[in-house]
Amino acid sequence: MIMRSVQVRVPATVGNFQNVSTSTAALEGSLNVKATLRDDGQIGIRYFGENGVRVPRGRSNLVVRAMESALRSRGLEFTGADFEIYSSVPVGVGLGSSTAAVLAGLIAADHLFDLGLDDEALFGFAAIHESRADNVKAAWLGGLVSGKDGVSRRSALSERLVLNVVIPQFGRLDTPFASADDKDVPGLEAALNLEMPGVSIFLCGSGPAVGIIDQDLTPDAVRAVHACFAKYGVESRHVGFRPSITGARVWNEARAEAAAAGQARRKPSLIPV
Repeated sequence: MIMRSVQVRVPATVGNFQNVSTSTAALEGSLNVKATLRDDGQIGIRYFGENGVRVPRGRSNLVVRAMESALRSRGLEFTGADFEIYSSVPVGVGLGSSTAAVLAGLIAADHLFDLGLDDEALFGFAAIHESRADNVKAAWLGGLVSGKDGVSRRSALSERLVLNVVIPQFGRLDTPFASADDKDVPGLEAALNLEMPGVSIFLCGSGPAVGIIDQDLTPDAVRAVHACFAKYGVESRHVGFRPSITGARVWNEARAEAAAAGQARRKPSLIPV
């Protein structure tokens, strides 16, 4: 039976974790999507979150593209949908907003149309839109995913760890299709070259956000990165994330079970009263 509406949650991720290009960590920040089917072939998108100007509002949106491609591969017609997207993940700064959007579209398609996607199928569909396989696996499984010799390994991160992120506010990034050159923000190179005892400073994914892990949790490293951008007249802001030990698979299995239980409770009784 085809459902008419579904809610999906996918965690943020940070690639290049601690300057290891093949390591990606899942974060507690998340992309939340409510998809409601419609019958007129139209797409409606309402976005609630930061950097909304960077989010396409039509069929080029990654949530829509992923959902539509999964249905097409199974010979199913996509008759349109309304999407409400709520995000605590800044868009286009290296915190996995693209990965989250792709997974959200695939999970929504799977739940709405009962596609029966297993992990292998899900990763295969995701690879059509997202080339960073470790990002997808980290968002799906949670924890830290590291790749070596074509094999991905998952491990846990301490829940006490805090990832501080400094995000430059740069006008060239305010487009749905920012290029690598657009992410070459003045002051970024200086920030990444900072050396401070006990502090790991690295580029979050493809950037331009700067990740900071400070063993002593002092604000000195955050202030130093802010200063690198400020020297060039670039404003920046700071956010903190904790790692997520679980990912979209567990989050959305629980939601699906709750939704199924709710539907069962709403079925009319056939017992005479």
